[in-house]
Amino acid sequence: MTVKIWKYVYIIATVVGSLLGRMASIETSAEPTTITIGDRIVYTVIITHDEGVDIAWPGAGAELGQFQIIDYELPQPVTLEDGRVQEKIIYYISTYDTGEWTIPPTAIAYVDETDSTRLLRTEPINITVESILSDEDWAKIKAITESDTTLAGMEQQIAAGRALQMAKEELLHDVNPVYRLKRGWKFWVGIGVVVIALASLFTGFILWQKRRGKVGGIFSFSAPPVPPHEAALIELAALLASQHISRGEFKEYYTKLSDILRRYIEGRIGVQALELSTSETMENLAEADFPMTSEQTGLVEKALYRCDLVKFAKLIPPDDWHLETVEIARRFIEETKPEEPKERESEETVNEAEPASISEEPETEPEQLPEVTQ
Repeated sequence: MTVKIWKYVYIIATVVGSLLGRMASIETSAEPTTITIGDRIVYTVIITHDEGVDIAWPGAGAELGQFQIIDYELPQPVTLEDGRVQEKIIYYISTYDTGEWTIPPTAIAYVDETDSTRLLRTEPINITVESILSDEDWAKIKAITESDTTLAGMEQQIAAGRALQMAKEELLHDVNPVYRLKRGWKFWVGIGVVVIALASLFTGFILWQKRRGKVGGIFSFSAPPVPPHEAALIELAALLASQHISRGEFKEYYTKLSDILRRYIEGRIGVQALELSTSETMENLAEADFPMTSEQTGLVEKALYRCDLVKFAKLIPPDDWHLETVEIARRFIEETKPEEPKERESEETVNEAEPASISEEPETEPEQLPEVTQ
């Protein structure tokens, strides 16, 4: 009896300890769960986590099985009373097939305070999609499709078909006949005047811009390029959020991981990598004029060779490789990305505040300004 009691105590303590040790928890909901074809469903995912945890939301790339994403709202972090942070993303989804469907579980990656990448999974939710036809309409359709070839049966089928056609016409007819507005010559003259005025204003604005030497000004919409390290980190987060591993698509998963790493090498270090083998890529890195430590070289080589084993040798990777290889790639990117420029606004402000003292005593060595921390 005593042994059983201690056994239960151990199990409860283990469960409670695991729950307390979790840095993030996830909740999912969908409303309504019974719809007709084309109706919208509000699918909500809420993640509550400790401070310092970064969530890699899948956004519009979430895979929701039979359901299409019509729109979604980006998550806005909210700090709770206990100090934890809650983020919520809302999807507006729909489907056009009747039957019983399930919103599948989706993996969402997050990085904790120790820079370890972990996964959360949403719970599957069952959805019933009903037809817009009533039971009476289905009865009429069934009557039409019955295989009664007798004269009486054929007459019943014809009558049922006519009744259904009349009901359809009654449902789909226009509320009012189409009425076309008659536009006289004054209308077209007015349109012409407006077009000429807008063209004149546009031409005048362009000439004014040319005189100021700002041709293109507000009409230049080209966005600045995304830095290679930011693009690579975004792609890694999207790869973790995909369902390749849950579907057993190991080759696709490691092929994408290899391409992400090779694109980063070409964009950041400036050597060819996408069309070369791993050994050729490593030779290019060794010859590149780019400061890399032996540890960083080992990281990229380890990640690329793991990908090659799965892609070409058809190796079934161990379970711990999936997150670990992505973490190796992420660490290499973080360690070789450009250093962020340090802000020196406070130092410049202090230098501008004492020009007189320096000019009055040119022969003396100027005092060294105190170091201002940000």
